[in-house]
Amino acid sequence: MKRHPAYLAAGLLLFAVLACNLSKNSNSNNSNNSNKNANSNTSKPTPQPTRSANADVYIDKIYMAKDKDGQAGDETTSYAPGDRTVHCLIELNKAKGGTNVRFIWKAADVAGSSDEEIKTIDYTTKSFENKVHGHLTLPRDWPAGKYRVEVYINGSLDKTIDYTVE
Repeated sequence: MKRHPAYLAAGLLLFAVLACNLSKNSNSNNSNNSNKNANSNTSKPTPQPTRSANADVYIDKIYMAKDKDGQAGDETTSYAPGDRTVHCLIELNKAKGGTNVRFIWKAADVAGSSDEEIKTIDYTTKSFENKVHGHLTLPRDWPAGKYRVEVYINGSLDKTIDYTVE
């Protein structure tokens, strides 16, 4: 009995598709379990972006920086308690005047506080402005812990960034 090559090819193709689907399902279950374990020690999950997929203006880059004579200095995500001023900088995908930017500074996990809002800073961009800089200064040393900045663009949460004071 002679086997037809088309049947053999179809069988191999079916085998490959099934193998990929089984591999994909087992990997996603493992990654979900590891994420649950990794997040089980945190008090509240990081808020997820609410920006629509077709948003006109959005954040391309977000980062924290140390203070250097009142200006943003070296990029960092860790501060000393005596670093009284912390900077958050964003770069938008394009410059569009009238874009509303809101920085919400939070104490994510600080002694006695969990997800507590510290301050909100609102800003509206000018024409040809695609970089926005927010900063927060505390007149005393910062309490050690985890902090977060949530950045909203035109009313929708676009990005968050976490930083620590150690």
